[in-house]
Amino acid sequence: MKSTPHLKSQLPDSVPQVSWLKAEGNYTHVYFHNGSRSLSAITLCKVCQRYPYLVRLSQQVAVDPGLIVGWHRPGVKQLVVELGGCGSPERVAVPRRRIREVRQLLRQLQV
Repeated sequence: MKSTPHLKSQLPDSVPQVSWLKAEGNYTHVYFHNGSRSLSAITLCKVCQRYPYLVRLSQQVAVDPGLIVGWHRPGVKQLVVELGGCGSPERVAVPRRRIREVRQLLRQLQV
């Protein structure tokens, strides 16, 4: 895995290049749509600010909305988002405190 020299911000009309992010402490694993990946010494919050199209599902994971194929509620206070493509994790459990925000966003995206 190569380190990222500099992550450039996403231009408003350009094609999304980052498919998903995974945080590990103060480091962020950045996975691109072309299948490559890199490690950045930038926190997940800062990377999400550079790529505003990413949806933050939990404290550790942010994904491109195009990867979300569905979601379901296995319990009253549980939400699981199903992802597909680009080597992303298949299912992400959304924390209780973030369920309302993520559900609202998923409804806006009509997933």
